[in-house]
Amino acid sequence: MQDQVEFFAPSEAKDHRLLRLYRYWLEKSGARAFPQRADLDPVDFKYILGYVTMVDIIEPEDGSGPRRYYFRLDGSHLAALSGIDYTRRYLDELPWPDYRDFIAWTYERVLQNQSPLGYRRRGNIDDHLFDEETIILPLGVGGDRIGKLMVAVIPGDLRPGEHAIVL
Repeated sequence: MQDQVEFFAPSEAKDHRLLRLYRYWLEKSGARAFPQRADLDPVDFKYILGYVTMVDIIEPEDGSGPRRYYFRLDGSHLAALSGIDYTRRYLDELPWPDYRDFIAWTYERVLQNQSPLGYRRRGNIDDHLFDEETIILPLGVGGDRIGKLMVAVIPGDLRPGEHAIVL
């Protein structure tokens, strides 16, 4: 199966849970570009919580070296689907190089554009079959700096006999 990626604005998500989460994020943003992490209450989005990953953006203290991404929380449904709980791990510690590169690229794009991003991806990456629709929502920490990402991943529908691994 060939890898297929389609990028979209989160307002164009097909999954109703992703749209609902995006609308919540917009509401909490108010007049700001993005909400602060403290503005969000997980109880408000419990309908999708098992599909949400919270990612801390770790900037190098001395300004040298690459930015790192720390999975503060990996949704329980996502951990069950992938077979790996990313909670308390860094993205660069995960075993799949193509996956790491793609995810890092999407996170960097959110940071550069200072705006959310959505994508649908279906295919094979690092010899794992996957099918997902994802939105990445930036969160502020202490003002107008993005310090966290809220990532929601909804598995897609595969044909009978296919077994998806959502990475």
